[in-house]
Amino acid sequence: MRTLFLGSLILSSLLFADDFGRDFANLTEKEKKDLAIAQEWIRSQTTTMSGSNGEVVFLYGASMPSIVTAPLRLTDIALEPGEIIKDVRAGDTVRWLIDLSISGEEPNLVSHVIVKPTDKDLQTNLKIMTNKRVYTLNLVSQIKDYMPSVAFNYVNNISATLESYKKTMKEKSESKNFKKTKDEAIPSNVDNLDFGYTVEGDAEFKPLRVYNDGIKTYVQMPKNLKFYEAPVLMILDTKSDENQIVNYRLKLDTYIVDRLFNKAVLISNVGDKQEKITITKKSDKANQEIVENVLYDLSLQGKNR
Repeated sequence: MRTLFLGSLILSSLLFADDFGRDFANLTEKEKKDLAIAQEWIRSQTTTMSGSNGEVVFLYGASMPSIVTAPLRLTDIALEPGEIIKDVRAGDTVRWLIDLSISGEEPNLVSHVIVKPTDKDLQTNLKIMTNKRVYTLNLVSQIKDYMPSVAFNYVNNISATLESYKKTMKEKSESKNFKKTKDEAIPSNVDNLDFGYTVEGDAEFKPLRVYNDGIKTYVQMPKNLKFYEAPVLMILDTKSDENQIVNYRLKLDTYIVDRLFNKAVLISNVGDKQEKITITKKSDKANQEIVENVLYDLSLQGKNR
């Protein structure tokens, strides 16, 4: 009897150990930790949305979506337009029927994976490999209730929306008579310029100086100002106390305004994020020290052009 018992122990060790004495009946601490990360992602609860045609819309990559199906019913899994399926693998290919289909026209063809279980109370996983990403899905079957259609939202789509927003804002900025010019000269004879302006406010686009030549007003902006982030210049009419957009252009780092004004504002963003700089005309001209500083700066600009 003892011999049989020892033989059983030896056989068990051979079945559950490799050449290095590995016990396959139990996971190592590292394997348990790594498995816990995978299980946390699988069980993660994410917010889903309803699509325009009743689709259940999952956020791709946030968790492992669980697709509910039913016998004698088709569940359509639609991928991103333009995405091409490279391969599809299922854990159970006997009791689950999986077909591929497409809809739409080039270049926005939509690939579909059609899933149908052969029985209730089934569960397996599904891998969909495409030219853009890999989908890892959980499939379950109910006797009656099911999801007719499934789709996804993608983080890259959110990024694309943001880029589209920035492009639109840039186009709006350009449409407000805000154009770059290389032909119009900025006056350099400071003896005929009036620097009597105060600039109030705190923003990255706060002007370095403001001056006029008796006909036009020049607002010198920081050199690190990005064109599409440039603020809108508005004149504050002291009679009507209303903001009025005025014609201006950008020469290098300077706004060239086609008129004189007593008060103006530079505005960027809206609502709580709005930033504003106020420019006010003073009655006296700048002193000689300011003129000399401006003359020195302008001489440097002339060398860099």
